[in-house]
Amino acid sequence: MPKARTGCRTCKARRVKCDEGRPFCARCLKFGVDCEGYEVGGRLNGSATIIPKTTIPQKRHHHEFPLSSLRRFPFTATFEDNREFSYFLYFQQEAALGISSHFDQGLFTHVVIQSSWNEPSLRQLIVSLGALYKAESPKELNVSRKESDFHRQYAFQQYGRALRSVQAHIDADKYQDTARVALIASLLIYCFENLYGDFDSAVRQLQGALQLMQKQLARSTRRYKHAENSSPTADLDDDLVAAFFRLDSRLLSREDLCHSSHIGNRLDMNYLGDIREIPEGFNTISEARNYLEHIQFPAISSLSNDLAQTVESSFPKDIDEKARELYLTMYSQLRHWRAAFEPFYAETLTPKGKKDVFSAATLIVRSLSTEIASQRVCARDPSSLHLLNAESRELVDLSKFVTTDPSFQKSFVWDCGIVPGLSVVIAACSDRSIRIEALQILKDIVPRREGVWDSWTAVKFGERCLGRTNASGILPTLGGANVSSQPMVENIRPATPGRSIS
Repeated sequence: MPKARTGCRTCKARRVKCDEGRPFCARCLKFGVDCEGYEVGGRLNGSATIIPKTTIPQKRHHHEFPLSSLRRFPFTATFEDNREFSYFLYFQQEAALGISSHFDQGLFTHVVIQSSWNEPSLRQLIVSLGALYKAESPKELNVSRKESDFHRQYAFQQYGRALRSVQAHIDADKYQDTARVALIASLLIYCFENLYGDFDSAVRQLQGALQLMQKQLARSTRRYKHAENSSPTADLDDDLVAAFFRLDSRLLSREDLCHSSHIGNRLDMNYLGDIREIPEGFNTISEARNYLEHIQFPAISSLSNDLAQTVESSFPKDIDEKARELYLTMYSQLRHWRAAFEPFYAETLTPKGKKDVFSAATLIVRSLSTEIASQRVCARDPSSLHLLNAESRELVDLSKFVTTDPSFQKSFVWDCGIVPGLSVVIAACSDRSIRIEALQILKDIVPRREGVWDSWTAVKFGERCLGRTNASGILPTLGGANVSSQPMVENIRPATPGRSIS
């Protein structure tokens, strides 16, 4: 069905194709007009109806549940029945923790949950996501197919209602927190679409949200400082701005989304103009993560392309000296970061700090993947690539360790973890046995999806990459193209069959 028939009211009136972003479309924002929302009965994935006509009962029985018993907040929220309330609790107690996967728990358990107390549309989105997570959760293996379908049907019903409620909130444009509600709603919609399996829709709908965030940040004279996790405006939470920073960086790895006007970043913010000195040590896992990302972000716009050229090129070739300097500087900063992080990681291996051991191991994987990619691209002599084997071995071993985490999910999680790093090992390491081991880990965690990184797509990339390797275990295409980094690593999208990494 053409998008003109299923798009927003504004795009229909303008007779243009709509990108169908939720809760607002990017085309309207780019054109500078208000997005007037969608007709009832929109569709998921082109076939699944968001909300059947029979989903909303004629009579609603509202019950007030004291939320102070959950979080000791002095608020009450209105739920239609115990069923709706139970899915809300399931999101809070299970889904939020599973999706955040050690990182960003504050975003979901604090920013999202608290914002829903006084905003029904966000509460409906939370309920729908809780129901879908229960239907798809690997923990619910003993649940019958019928019961799982029951959860899923309820999720779609609530999701359709929630989208209309969010759109009504935006259309009214009389609330001080309209932009903030729209941004939080976009994060929840992104999670719902990913969990449902409509990855293209999940990514597509974020375009409007990123433009909205850019407009909010542009109003402030302060600069965003990711290493400090400090929002430049009091209207937006620190964790909310950081979430869009990460979404921005992840989307830069998508060739089909990286148009020339967005090279560098999609929020038009000079995040990392100030070179920050890496501290001698880190006090929290969040601080270490922010500094790591701070180091990695400057090279994102070129890393994917550079590593792709390195892997795909038939002949070694020198990279641009300016790029080489950028990558080698970043490599040096990563080594300093690793030295500063080492005491923190050592403590996580003790009973005192064990709660952070898996998240700390994940950060080291992400750092190593950038280091490996940087060295792989900067290498002038193919015979020196064996020097990457030790780091590749460490990355694979740490990735195995991360998968032993009792809370490790083989489903959608919010941010990147081990999938990008394992993909880089397959592409850059010269030891075939290590590469095969990395591929096997990816196969074992299918269908895990880490943000925009899909384990199954990574498996197909790995099989294609290994298939081009000669009997000696050395890639026949060891071109010296251009470099890569953690976000270069973390943001190098595994190629689909017939396509290069991008």
